[in-house]
Amino acid sequence: MKFQPGQSGNPGGRPKVVAEVQNLARQHAPAVVAELARLALKAKSETARIAAIRELLDRGYGKPRLGLDIEPLPSMDPIKMLLAEIADQSRGRPSWQEDWPDSSLRDCKAP
Repeated sequence: MKFQPGQSGNPGGRPKVVAEVQNLARQHAPAVVAELARLALKAKSETARIAAIRELLDRGYGKPRLGLDIEPLPSMDPIKMLLAEIADQSRGRPSWQEDWPDSSLRDCKAP
């Protein structure tokens, strides 16, 4: 269902209860941060210290972004692919043209 321009998908807005709970929680934030700092330094349990440190850092600097390790398929050697692309460019034909199904388009020259 599409909304018309200027029409809200949530005309009532956020429920008031959510805002009230957020305001109550924020009133305790300074004391909670102080307790996290105390736990980060003095908790007997290493697990508790690490959890407190993580929470402090997340709130101070934001949670770290998800890093993805992407490796090429074994059949794809990025260096060879780059060298092939450079060779094709020097011949005036981009390598992507080799994959075109219409053979009449394969021999088009770059402008």
